[in-house]
Amino acid sequence: MALPSSAELRLQLLKLLDDQSVHNLSELKDAIAKRFDVTGDDRKKLSKNQRPVFDSRIIYSLTQLRKDGLMTNQKRAKFKITKSGINELKKV
Repeated sequence: MALPSSAELRLQLLKLLDDQSVHNLSELKDAIAKRFDVTGDDRKKLSKNQRPVFDSRIIYSLTQLRKDGLMTNQKRAKFKITKSGINELKKV
């Protein structure tokens, strides 16, 4: 399967965070990979700068969610949805 776009990732990440628990980065990556049927080979694909494309898209999407005020970093690589994030999901 093709890797999901950043827009698709943002929505799915918000849905994963909707339980209002703190989630770590590796847990979110695994859940997204399972949800989109991303294979191990797909997760290893590298960009031109030799970074995994899948990981980069996840991190970019999390950064966008944080900048939009829909998610916060609790600690390094630990994430939690905000009230704004919960309200955004109600609209979808």
